[in-house]
Amino acid sequence: MSFKITARTILQLGAELISSDAVALYELIKNAIDARSKNGVDIKFSIVMLLSKYEECLSYIGEVGELDACRSFIYDSLQSDAERRDLECFKGIISEASNCEELRDALVHAYRKINRIEVTDTGHGMSKSDLEEIYLTIGTSSRAKHVNAQLKSGGKGEESVYLGEKGVGRLSVMRLGRRLCVQTARADGRYYNILDIDWREFEEAYDQSHDSVVIKVKQGATKQIGLSGTKIIISDLTSVWTASVLEENIRGQIARLTDPFVVGKKRRFPIRFEYNGSDISYAAKIEQLLLDSAHATCKATYKIIDGKAQLKVDIVENIYSGTTYSDTHDELDLKLMVELDKLGYPTSTLRSVGDFEFQLYWYNRQKIKGVPDLGNRAEILKLIEQWVGVMLFRDGYRVLPYGDEGDDWLGLNRKALSASGYKLNTKQFIGRVAIGRISNPCLLDQTNRQGLQDCPEKTLLVSCIQNIITRRMSFVLDEGKSSEKTERLAGFDVGRTDKAVKELEKRATVAVRKISQHYSGPEQVLQQVKDSFAELKDAYSRAVDKLGVVENERERMTHLAGIGLTVELVAHELARVTEFTQKTLRDVPEEEISQELKGVFDVLESQLKSIQKRLAILEPLSVSARQRRSMKDVGDIIKFVLIAHESQFKRHNVKLELDLGKSSVKAFVIEGLVVQILENLISNSVYWLKAYSEEHESFEPKISIALTSNPPAITYFDNGPGIPSSRREIVFQPFYSTKGSIERHGLGLYIARDCAEMVGGTLNLVDEPVGREGRLNTFVLELAEEAK
Repeated sequence: MSFKITARTILQLGAELISSDAVALYELIKNAIDARSKNGVDIKFSIVMLLSKYEECLSYIGEVGELDACRSFIYDSLQSDAERRDLECFKGIISEASNCEELRDALVHAYRKINRIEVTDTGHGMSKSDLEEIYLTIGTSSRAKHVNAQLKSGGKGEESVYLGEKGVGRLSVMRLGRRLCVQTARADGRYYNILDIDWREFEEAYDQSHDSVVIKVKQGATKQIGLSGTKIIISDLTSVWTASVLEENIRGQIARLTDPFVVGKKRRFPIRFEYNGSDISYAAKIEQLLLDSAHATCKATYKIIDGKAQLKVDIVENIYSGTTYSDTHDELDLKLMVELDKLGYPTSTLRSVGDFEFQLYWYNRQKIKGVPDLGNRAEILKLIEQWVGVMLFRDGYRVLPYGDEGDDWLGLNRKALSASGYKLNTKQFIGRVAIGRISNPCLLDQTNRQGLQDCPEKTLLVSCIQNIITRRMSFVLDEGKSSEKTERLAGFDVGRTDKAVKELEKRATVAVRKISQHYSGPEQVLQQVKDSFAELKDAYSRAVDKLGVVENERERMTHLAGIGLTVELVAHELARVTEFTQKTLRDVPEEEISQELKGVFDVLESQLKSIQKRLAILEPLSVSARQRRSMKDVGDIIKFVLIAHESQFKRHNVKLELDLGKSSVKAFVIEGLVVQILENLISNSVYWLKAYSEEHESFEPKISIALTSNPPAITYFDNGPGIPSSRREIVFQPFYSTKGSIERHGLGLYIARDCAEMVGGTLNLVDEPVGREGRLNTFVLELAEEAK
């Protein structure tokens, strides 16, 4: 036995699978492109009677039943702009009817015959055997074989691959009309080959086998040797085609089928439209003046270089101070940016997605102005409306429906609803993403032409572009708009800390409850978890309450953000050790649980003591403690902070090298601010050392801290991936981060530098010692030696 295919399956693959008339036309245009048509493609609409008028006339005949009146009604319903030859032919058929029954049959015959769409190309054409063995074979692999050969050769040989390779696109003609006539010939053929198909026969056959409908290829007229091409005639049309409807389809869809951003490259494939003898003109490319007037631009290139993924990004805002951003993200950056671990994808996905590029042009509609030599404000808004959306092109041709009205394939509208600062959405962008069939072999179309098939590479592509828009472009626009640090820091979400601590406490409580239910152990240890959360929330509440005494807005916000970050880190540690204890107990064999229980709880108690040390750090961070400026032993502050991180360093195998010098070094500082600086530097290091260790098995993470005098300075180094030299200053800006969304605040280094400035010191990235070429791994915190 095998699958049996009914006649209606053919209809489902054609009329029912194609979502719109524009998509059906696009499939026919793609066929002309794949046929390597030398002169482009001509699409001619000959419409003598609209479908709506046709149905109205049929009803009128049935209701009135008077021949002359009905004939006159039909004549009055004809398109006045139809070509004279077609009008005369239509009227001639109608005039032969001698009664209303014949008139009805004549109307049906005339409508099905005269109304038509002709698609003509000068491509390589098809022979009789091509029609029989390829065109009439659904799902033929003829083009797929060619594409696979090019994939194996790395794209060498022919200039470009086929746009269509599934072998079902030809069925899209069913969406447009119920009759099809194909007239085609190859250059070496002596005759045209004719194929006539009436799709109604498949409707009538329905549940019968598909081969119950017999289709034969006929020999047509003789032709001149050397000429080749194909004409497809679609009749018995199923949609209402007015000139305005066609123009709307062309300007809204067809004009965007070929990449409108291509400038100075090979000649665009000509697509010409005609409606009842009149040419329909349309803009096939975006005016450069319109792109030049964008309020912000982003140009990015994703490449696989020496077996490693790399993303180069350039962003410019032209609406405020002309802020620019240029950066290159390496494979580790990209892994964290798109959160590969969270998605469950291997690092190789960063490479298997292949090379791609994208350009984005952002417009603030409230600030749109007229553009000289292009139009006034209203005309510019109309042009933006015509091209709005981020479109996807493969080898220069559109992948539908990305970029259509209402399409949010990058999830920008959803992100905008919850975003602070600039809320970037699809209605503000004109953009394109460029991929290739050879360069991106995993990015394949769905059969229904409704986007790419779901796969890890598609998810990565979307996530990468989404991140650049919602994080990098938003950052640049916020940076351009804000001239004061307090205004930029105002975007800190005060409620986030409360929410995060509550969620982490909930996780820890669940773990404690499960441990209590299944194991009998020292209850006081589990109580310590609950007490620690209570103490943490109480300390945070007291610190926030004391913020009222700080008059300086910048200092107040820095205090708030700094305390919030520390509280979240401590809460995360509490949840982690509790959940880890539960997991450890769960993994112990039942027969060994009594022996192992005490040891597990001893480890938990030890970790809780370490966290208590982290809680102690909150005291010098409080506002009242911050205000006490005095001469402090900087070495003692460093040791105080490091003691709280001993277990964390041990857990992540971080080797600590500490050089406090032979004599004490004192500085006129606020202890809490120095603590906050070190906390943020350590937090940053542990995150990146952990991430780098996951990618490099033999890597041995290390943190080095050296204290020197004259002036008092702390040199802080880790041997992680480092910070690209291009980000030397931008990493100190608020809300800039290349971490994943779960770990991301983008405030740590900003707060650290701000704290340094508040004690009269400086915090900078320096070139020495060098960890990796082009990367910076060393911070120097220089402090004030005496009161100023």
